[in-house]
Amino acid sequence: MKTTIQNAEHYTWGNNCDAWHLLKSETLNVIRERMPSGTAEQLHCHLKAQQVFYILSGTATFDINGETELVNTNESIHVPPRILHKISNDYVEDLSFIIISEPNAHGDRVEIVEYSEELKSNIKVLNEEWLNKYFEVEPNDTIQLSDPKGEIINKGGVIFYARYNNNIVGTASLLKISNEYYELGKMAVTESAQGIGIGNILMDHTMHLVKKLGVKQLVLYSNTGLAPALNLYRKYGFAEVSMEPNNYKRANIKMQKTL
Repeated sequence: MKTTIQNAEHYTWGNNCDAWHLLKSETLNVIRERMPSGTAEQLHCHLKAQQVFYILSGTATFDINGETELVNTNESIHVPPRILHKISNDYVEDLSFIIISEPNAHGDRVEIVEYSEELKSNIKVLNEEWLNKYFEVEPNDTIQLSDPKGEIINKGGVIFYARYNNNIVGTASLLKISNEYYELGKMAVTESAQGIGIGNILMDHTMHLVKKLGVKQLVLYSNTGLAPALNLYRKYGFAEVSMEPNNYKRANIKMQKTL
């Protein structure tokens, strides 16, 4: 049977965006979508699915791995698994495109969500979970986690979350020391979501953010007993440097990355 947008399963998302399932299976998904002017999706990646976007009409603005790329009518772009991306329509006319996902991308999505007062409690809950498991919540933790907006954002820092299956499962922060010098801190992934790559996704977004902010030096404090975390930091180019007195009793290693 032929499938058209008249007989296909239809759903809406975002701000009045339309989507029609042209093919829906566990191994392959083909969707036609329409995005009105000024709409955009949430920055995200897929853990397993690769995707191809083919533009039918209009011009799509893609943010892929922190870089902007325009894709015009009759052009396509491939997004591999675990690559952070989003599509936006920054132009007056509607944007129409076909998206092909292999395997099915639904339920396979990790979103990057900016801090909001509605999500304020998550940074505290996520960090206290691992602190209470391995160490203790210190006075400086209590101050920052109880007032993240005042202690981090209002001082020039950034807080963001990872959302998976509609649950906030991870967080990380950039704490401003100076215009070109930031601390990576308050990073946590809830135990139930560990082992699927959330930490890597948080680090990928961190690297994109520091590039946009013009950061030259990124520092972090950790503990040598947290081997998986240290391996993650080394993977992203952090190296051990001399330790100086700091705000964390648990910290016995300082790592730094020059950008």
